[in-house]
Amino acid sequence: MKVFVTGATGFVGAAIVRELLDKGYQVIGLVRNIGKAESLIKRGMVPHVGEMTSPQTYLPIVPTVDAVIQAAQLNVKGRFTNTSKVKINQADESMTMALAEACVQQGKRLIYTSGCFNYGDHGIDWIDENTPSNPSPLGEGHARVVSGLLALTNTKGLDAVILSPGFVYGPGGLFKTSFYDTLQKGQLRIFGKGSNFWSPIQVNDLAQAFGLALTNGKSGQVYNIVDDSPISLRELVDSITLEQGVKPVGSIPLWLIGLLIGGPLVKSLASSFRVSNQKAKQELGWQPKYPTFKEGIKPVLHILNSKA
Repeated sequence: MKVFVTGATGFVGAAIVRELLDKGYQVIGLVRNIGKAESLIKRGMVPHVGEMTSPQTYLPIVPTVDAVIQAAQLNVKGRFTNTSKVKINQADESMTMALAEACVQQGKRLIYTSGCFNYGDHGIDWIDENTPSNPSPLGEGHARVVSGLLALTNTKGLDAVILSPGFVYGPGGLFKTSFYDTLQKGQLRIFGKGSNFWSPIQVNDLAQAFGLALTNGKSGQVYNIVDDSPISLRELVDSITLEQGVKPVGSIPLWLIGLLIGGPLVKSLASSFRVSNQKAKQELGWQPKYPTFKEGIKPVLHILNSKA
C-alpha cells in the first residue's frame, strides 16, 4: 500500500511516517523543506514539496496513492491568540476538505488527525466517541472539519476515518517546548490548580493507531487515541519533576499565563478531559505500549536528557 502523509516532518507526522515505513508501506511525505526530511528520506520516504495553503502543490499526489493521512498543521509563532487560531483553523479546513473531495473522486481512504479538545471540558466525567461536541478553543476548528468530513461520508461516500488524539507527548513537539525546555530553564509552572484531567498518548503509540486505521478503521467512524489512565495536570507535571529528580513546581494563575501564551490556549489546557480508548482497542485492534503517562515518560526523558 502506498500512503500520502501530509505534515511529514512534524512531530506527529514524522512518527506516522516511521511507523508506516517500518511496517513495509510505501510513503510519500508532504514537506515544506527537503532538508528537514533528510532522516526520513534515508529510511525510505519519498518527499514531495508543497504548502498547506496551495492545493495545486499536493492534490496531484492523491490519484497515485492508496490512502491519505492528513497530519499537517499550520505553524504560527508567538502567543496563541484568536487571530492565530483562525489562521490555523482556516488552513486545516481548506486543506482537509480539498483532500476529501479529491479522495471522493479517486475512491481513496482519508484519515484525519482531529483531537480530544473537540469534546470540551467535562470535569471528572468519562468521554467516549458518543459524547456531544462542545469544543474548547483548540478544538473548534477540528470539530468543524470533522462535521464536514462526516457529511461527505454520508452524501458522497467519502471513505474517512477520524483519529482524535489526547495530549501527545514524546521527545519533541509541544511536550519538549512547553514542559521539558521550560523545566530546564526553571520556568515550568502548573496552569491554575492542576486538578483538571488530561488524557495523554505517547507519540509512537499514536503512530501505531494510524497504521492500524488504514486497514482496520471503519469508514465514517471517530476513534479516540489516548492511553489507559487519564491523569490530573498536577500529577502529570509531578511525574516529570520526580523522574528528573527536581522539586515539584508551583502554580501560576490562569489569567497570568494567558497574558504570556494566549487566552484561547490556556482555556483549552485548563479544560478537563477523561477520555476512553475502548473503541480504538476493540475496532482497530490497537493497544498502547505505554498504558500510563508514568510509564511512557521515562524513556522520553531518557532520550531528551541524552541530547541535552
